[in-house]
Amino acid sequence: MKPKYLLTFLIGILTFQSLVAATGDTTQVRVWDTFHMNRYGNFDKWATLPAKNTKHERIWMRFTLGCLSNGQCEWDYTLRLFVRQRTGVVDSTLKQAPLFRVNGSAPDSIAYSTDTTWVTFFNTATKQNDSAIAERFTIVRYTNTVNPTQPTDTLYGFKANYWRFTYDTTGRKTDSVWVSSNTVITQQYTPYYEKFEKINDIELGRFISPYAVNFPKTFKYDYVYDITDYAGLIKDSAEFRIQYQGYSYGFTGTWDLIYIEGVPSREVISVTNVYNGGFNYGQSTSIEASLNEQSFTVPEGTNAVKARIIITGHGGESNENCAEFCPKMMYLKHNGTQIAQQLVWKDDCGANAIAAQPGTWVYNRANWCPGEKIRNFDYWLNAAAGSNNTIDLDMEPFVAAGPASYNIALQLIFYKEAKYEVDARIEDVLAPTTQFWHNRSNPICDNPKILLKNWGTAPLTSAWIHYKIGNAQAQGWQWTGQLKEHEETVVTLPDLILAGDLADSVFAVSIISINGQAVASRESAFNYEAKTVFRAPPTFPNSFVIETRTNQRPEQNNFTIRDNKGNIFFQRNFPTATTLYRDTINLPFGCFTFTFNDLGNNGLGWWAAPSEGNGTLRIVTLPPIRVLRTFNTDFGSFTQVNFRVQHAVGVNEKSMINSAIVIYPLPAQSYFTVEGIEWNAATLKDITGKTVRAYTQYTPTLSVTDIAEGIYFIELQTKQEGIVSRKIQVVH
Repeated sequence: MKPKYLLTFLIGILTFQSLVAATGDTTQVRVWDTFHMNRYGNFDKWATLPAKNTKHERIWMRFTLGCLSNGQCEWDYTLRLFVRQRTGVVDSTLKQAPLFRVNGSAPDSIAYSTDTTWVTFFNTATKQNDSAIAERFTIVRYTNTVNPTQPTDTLYGFKANYWRFTYDTTGRKTDSVWVSSNTVITQQYTPYYEKFEKINDIELGRFISPYAVNFPKTFKYDYVYDITDYAGLIKDSAEFRIQYQGYSYGFTGTWDLIYIEGVPSREVISVTNVYNGGFNYGQSTSIEASLNEQSFTVPEGTNAVKARIIITGHGGESNENCAEFCPKMMYLKHNGTQIAQQLVWKDDCGANAIAAQPGTWVYNRANWCPGEKIRNFDYWLNAAAGSNNTIDLDMEPFVAAGPASYNIALQLIFYKEAKYEVDARIEDVLAPTTQFWHNRSNPICDNPKILLKNWGTAPLTSAWIHYKIGNAQAQGWQWTGQLKEHEETVVTLPDLILAGDLADSVFAVSIISINGQAVASRESAFNYEAKTVFRAPPTFPNSFVIETRTNQRPEQNNFTIRDNKGNIFFQRNFPTATTLYRDTINLPFGCFTFTFNDLGNNGLGWWAAPSEGNGTLRIVTLPPIRVLRTFNTDFGSFTQVNFRVQHAVGVNEKSMINSAIVIYPLPAQSYFTVEGIEWNAATLKDITGKTVRAYTQYTPTLSVTDIAEGIYFIELQTKQEGIVSRKIQVVH
C-alpha cells in the first residue's frame, strides 16, 4: 500500500485521525480479534510480525474495547498491554516435587484399598438394600529423584476406612461393617530447580474500562498508542499480553498493530524495565523497599536516553482514600539528584469524552479517569554512552489505614542519533474531526485546532501551516513558540473559510516550512499532512432563547457565548435554585460557542448526588417555539455547542444584509458560495450591466463553470424585495 492510498487506509484503521506518515507500504497485524477477557489475569498470544530488517517510521497499536451481547461490562478496570521481551537469560526456581498425586492433588497421605470396595444405600423405590462400587482413586507416583516431575507409575485404589450400613424396609440403619484400608502412602517431597527463560514484560500502553453496564452492547472504544519506540521488540514474531485486572463478565478486546515503512525520527537501541508491577503504598513495608535505586549502563552508540513512567493509583484506605482518590507526588532521581517531580493526579475527569457513565465517572483520580487512556510521563536523562548510572523513583511519604497501591512501569529507552535537527509533525487534528475522543469540542465552524509536535533535536520556534475545507481557498498561518524535542502544543488556526458544500467535506492541513526550512524536498513529505472529515455545525437564527432550570446548586453553574475571537457576547450566572431562566440572545452573523459550566463537575443532574436535584437545559427559537438543542444534564464539568448564525432579515435592514453576506472562494473557479442571506432570485451581470446568468432556484452555491474569466456583479433579491449587489471575480 503506497503513500497516495495511505490516507484512506489510516482513516479506516485509525479512527482517531488520518495521520499520514509513511514513505512506503503499510502493514496491519491483528493479534486478537474480539477476544473475550473472561477472567481476572493475563492472556498471552504470539503473533507473526514484519521482518526485523524492515525499518518503520511509525508503529501504532490500536486496542478496541467492546462487549458481548450478554456481557455485564460494568466496572472501571485497569487493562495493561505488554510485549513479552525474551532475554535469553536462563533462571531457575527451587521447587518441591511430591512423591504422589491423587486425582491431581498432592495430599499429606492417603489410605485406600487395592481391592474393590462397595457402599450400601437404601433404595426408596424397592424398599431394599442396594450397593455400588465405592469411589476409585488414580494415584500417580513420581519416584525418579533425577527427574522428580516425570511420572513413573500409576496405581488405582478404592475408598476405605468407612462404615458400610444395612437398612430395614423403612430405611432405618440396622447394622454396619467397617471397610478398612490395606495400603497407606505418606507424602514426601523431592527438591528440584525449575529452569526458565527470564521474560521482561514491557508495557506498551494502559487504559481503564468505562462504567458501561447500561450502554448498548454494541459500543466500541478505540485506544490508540504510538509504539514506535518499541520497534525492536515487535518484529519477526513476538508474544503479547493483555493483563485484565477485572471481574466483570463480557468485555472484549481487538488488538491491531499498524506498521508504516520508513526511517523513524530516532532509532531505538533497546528498552529496559526498571520497575514493573503493583506496589503497596503506605504499608508497614515502605514502597521504597520495592522502588529502590537501580543501576544501569548506557549502551554504546546511544545518543539520548529517556525515562518513561506509566503510573496509576488504586485502593481506598480510610485515611485519605488512597491511592485512587488521593493526589500524591512522585520524584525521579538520576545519579542521586532529583530531576523531576510530578503530582500523580488527573483533574479533568468531568470533561471525559465518555460522558453520562452510570458509575462515578466525574470523580478525579490518581492519573486516570474511567474509560480513558493513561498518559505517560517522559523525562530526558543526561547520560553518555558507556557511562554507569543510577535511577530511582520515590513516592511522597504516607501511612495508609488499609489497602493502597500504585501500578508502576518505569522504562529506560536508549536512542541512536536523531534523523533531523529540525523537524515537526501534525500528531492529531483536534477540530474539525468526527473522532470520538474529541466529540465535546466538535463540530466547529471556525478556529481549527491541531496538535503540533517537535520531532527534531533543535527547538521548534516556527511553523508555516496551510489549511482549508474542501475546495475552499487555502489559508496560511505562522505559528511561533518554543518546543523542545518531543514536546507538543495545541495550535489554534484562525478565520476558517467554509466551503460551499459542507455535507461531506474534508479538512486538510499541512506544514509548509519548519523554522524557515521547507519540508517539500524531504523524502517523507507525507509526514507533514493530515486530513479529517468535516461536519457542518448547526445553524441558529440570530435571535433565540436559552432555557435553564437550575437544580439545588445554582452557584455551581454559569454559561457564556463567545465569538470566534473569544469575545464574550453574553454570560449568565444563576442566583436562585430550582428556577426557570429564559435568556433571549441576539447575535450578528458569525461563528459562536455556547459553553455551560458546572463547577461541581457533576452536571445539572447526577445519580450520585440526589440532594442536588435535577435541572434542565435547552435552546429554543422565539415563539412559535421550536427546539434547537436539548442537552443531557449528566455532562460532568461542561457541555457546549459550536454554531453559526444567519440573520432573519426584516424591512429596512439592507445595511445588515450587506454586512452579513460572505461570498467565497474569491476568486471563484467553478463555483462560489453566498452565506448570510436567503434570496428569491440572483442575477450575474458583467461590468457593462449585461445579464450573463439568472439563478431562479435558491441554493447557497452558484456555478460559474462555463462563465468566462473576468469581473462580475452578483445581484441578490431578498425575500423582503431588497436588492444587494456584490462584486466577484472568475478565474479558471
